[in-house]
Amino acid sequence: MTFDWKNWNIGAKIIFITACVSILSMFMKWVDVGIASQTGLSQGAFLFLALYAYPVLMIFKNKSISRLWGLICAIVAVVCVLGYINSKSIELFGETANAATTGAYLFLLASIGLIVGIVKYSPPIPITTEDKAEPVTIETT
Repeated sequence: MTFDWKNWNIGAKIIFITACVSILSMFMKWVDVGIASQTGLSQGAFLFLALYAYPVLMIFKNKSISRLWGLICAIVAVVCVLGYINSKSIELFGETANAATTGAYLFLLASIGLIVGIVKYSPPIPITTEDKAEPVTIETT
C-alpha cells in the first residue's frame, strides 16, 4: 500500500479527502441539546467509518474500485447518517427540534463527496518496463 497523491486522479483525491473529513467529524458534536452534547465517537457513529474502508483501501493499493460495491458503501453511508439525523428529532415544550448538529451534517457531506469520488475514480496506469524509454547514446566522430 502506498500514499501516491501525485499520481492519484481527482476521484482518488476526493475519496481520500472525504475519508479524512469523515474522521474529523467524529471529534465534532453530533448531538447538542443545549445542556449536553456528544461527539460522533461517543455516539457510536465511528461504526459508519467502516463504509469508507473498501474505497480507501483500493486507492492505497492503486487498484480499481468496483463501481457497484463502492457506490453501495457510499450510499449506505448517506442513508445511515440520514437515519441517524432523523432519529435525533426530539419534542421540547411542544415543539419538535432536531438535536443533530455539525458533525453529523459534515459526515453527510463527506459521504455525498465519497459518491462523487467513486464515480470519478480510475486507478493509475502502472508503468511497465516496456513503457520506459531506453537511454540513447549518440556518438560523434
